[in-house]
Amino acid sequence: MEKTKESKEKKVIHIKDWPEGDRPREMLLEKGPEALSDAALLAILLRIGRQGQDAVGLAREMLTEFDGFRGLMSAGYEDLSKIKGIGKAKIAQILASMEIVKRQLRQPLNQLNVIQNPQDLFDYLKVSMGNLSKEEFRVLHLNRSKHLIAEEVLFKGTVDFSAVYPREIVEAALRKKASALILAHNHPTGLAEASEEDIKLTESLVKACWTVDIPIIDHIIIGRGGFLSMKRDYPWIFEGDDEVA
Repeated sequence: MEKTKESKEKKVIHIKDWPEGDRPREMLLEKGPEALSDAALLAILLRIGRQGQDAVGLAREMLTEFDGFRGLMSAGYEDLSKIKGIGKAKIAQILASMEIVKRQLRQPLNQLNVIQNPQDLFDYLKVSMGNLSKEEFRVLHLNRSKHLIAEEVLFKGTVDFSAVYPREIVEAALRKKASALILAHNHPTGLAEASEEDIKLTESLVKACWTVDIPIIDHIIIGRGGFLSMKRDYPWIFEGDDEVA
């Protein structure tokens, strides 16, 4: 029994046992974070691996599973818990780190006119929604200066657009004291294209919000192939509101 236990212990690989020059944390401090591979950077968050695999190997497996950091950015607790050797502490560290990145991308939207600087908005939505495994319908609330003041996920899962009630969008806008709205939803397995249902839904929501003088200035669809601004492709839906770039 002691021999079996000893052999199992030898299979647990710790980075602290590596030569100092090969340790990701030491490499980062000596050469800077840009010198590290994606797997090495993630390994610093993981700290330790699992039996038979060091932290870098585990990190490499995770990046393969989630198709890089972009996919990891959209991973939730349930997604990460499926990885063998990832406990609650590691999951919490990863989720916190990914959320910091999302907030960094969203921060300029609080200070910039998103109509005059739409690329910042598109970049944020592509990162935060581009690799979601489930569909989400979001409402972005803007103030009079067209700065982002709040973001809400109103529907999550397989979105049946027949259940997206205009009243809920209007109530959300009034609750946040928004002066304008931008809608966004994703196509997890499809391209960034507007379906007939997307067009009809957007028309009904635009009309509903105009009854309370809160214009919807765009509806952005995020798909595997990038994004679609419905304001750019279907400008007639949004007649009467401010111009979007």
